[in-house]
Amino acid sequence: MIHLWHGTEQRVGHLGDGQADFNLLGDVEDPSYLTSLTCSINGSWPEWSLQVGSRPDGYGDGRRLARTGHFNADIPIDMLRPGENVVTVTATYKEGDPFHLTAYIELETGSYEMPALIDWSRVQNVQDAGQCVDGHWEIHEDGLRPLHTGYDRVFLVGERHWRDYEVNVRVTVHRVDEDTGPRSGGNGLGILHRFQGHVIGGPRKFPPHQPKWGYQPVGSITWLRWMGGAGKPPEKQFYRGDGHRTTEHGAFNLELAKTYHLKSRSTTLEDTAEGLGVTRYQFKIWEMDTEEPAVWDFDETQESASALRSGGAALIAHHVDVTFGNVVIYDHTDV
Repeated sequence: MIHLWHGTEQRVGHLGDGQADFNLLGDVEDPSYLTSLTCSINGSWPEWSLQVGSRPDGYGDGRRLARTGHFNADIPIDMLRPGENVVTVTATYKEGDPFHLTAYIELETGSYEMPALIDWSRVQNVQDAGQCVDGHWEIHEDGLRPLHTGYDRVFLVGERHWRDYEVNVRVTVHRVDEDTGPRSGGNGLGILHRFQGHVIGGPRKFPPHQPKWGYQPVGSITWLRWMGGAGKPPEKQFYRGDGHRTTEHGAFNLELAKTYHLKSRSTTLEDTAEGLGVTRYQFKIWEMDTEEPAVWDFDETQESASALRSGGAALIAHHVDVTFGNVVIYDHTDV
């Protein structure tokens, strides 16, 4: 009746302070007969309600719940006690007794130091390398891959205090969704810089929701974006961390099943006289086993009052079926 994508025994905190929430991800069977889905921590009362993807077009809630039946319990980490926590998810249907599933979440203490070197062949559990913020992620022979496509499949590496870093990762695109749903816009693939978790409120006044869907402020997104549809080449795009403004830097002739090297960098610069934060973002992508281009595909300087100045690096696949290969992240200013 209830499936937890990353198992009934999970942990958080061992990789430091990545975001304020722990995301318990899964799906329920027969969602059309479901009357409620609730969650409790360590027997606390009252339980709180979880939203289940239920749009008639099959796109979940149109955002973070990518499919019918999906759920994402964004559990505040400060509600967990050190050590083992018992999380009970209860599904109540129109007929029959409620169905209960118990998960054990271990709250640990740790840190995520740079350089971060993720060799997927040596990783047994995805949660040993990062946090599954959205999506069902699984380690395959060639790397990390979401088992289903959808809105912003996000895998977070690092901590909220991370600031300046360069991300190196190989990507192999298997499929680009023809349709992206009601709220997604063009497909995308790349790096989300300085991510600290989803928000309610903030400068853009995102409304309350479960799961939270406020995706800004962040640092920025540096990625490929299929603005003209899945059948056309993607644009190399810079997406600001404080609003909808983007800058396109030309098309990239990506071929399915071919592997590319993606490199993205954030660098803090001196604030403006008015106190705006200034960050330089650079991005390049090229075919594997060919010479790295000498120049960046784009080099953007962002001035902002609200874009985040620190946060982890997130691998992001937006309606794209992709394998992320081994990951290297280091502080390029500390060399």
